[in-house]
Amino acid sequence: MMIKVADLFEITLSNDKKAIGHYVFRDKQNGPLIQVFDYIANKDAVRIEDAVKKPYLFPPVITGLNAAVRTGLWPIIGKKAVINFVYPKFISSHWNINTGEVKNWFLYDQKGFTSLGPALPEEFKDLEYLVVWSPFDVISRIETGIIPYPFGDMIKNNRFTIGKK
Repeated sequence: MMIKVADLFEITLSNDKKAIGHYVFRDKQNGPLIQVFDYIANKDAVRIEDAVKKPYLFPPVITGLNAAVRTGLWPIIGKKAVINFVYPKFISSHWNINTGEVKNWFLYDQKGFTSLGPALPEEFKDLEYLVVWSPFDVISRIETGIIPYPFGDMIKNNRFTIGKK
């Protein structure tokens, strides 16, 4: 089954809980953008009509949505029109491969990248990092509220520390 913008999909969490995601934008360059409703229910008590009344849990993220749907990890369960979608701004960076130190931060707004310099300005620290999230990282974020390592750490410490936890 092919997923389309506006489709809703079910996300299985631990402890027999479920969340509902929403495919909100098809970015031809970066991949599908999704949002997840601030709604978690027992697996047998999921009510789409209740979920779609809730706000989103976090800003849009890019994820491997097609693979998650194709493999049955996230089955399509309905539709909700996407109204007045505004493409979000993301941050990205280049870092020194030897030291992990960030050389330059960038702001991405779908039109392109704008250099922000070697230190991420405070007003951009709440933006999502421009990366394709694994569906399993999306699940982890729903359950914990924490941006997966290393991106949360990179934003906080201005250093890429993969393998150096």
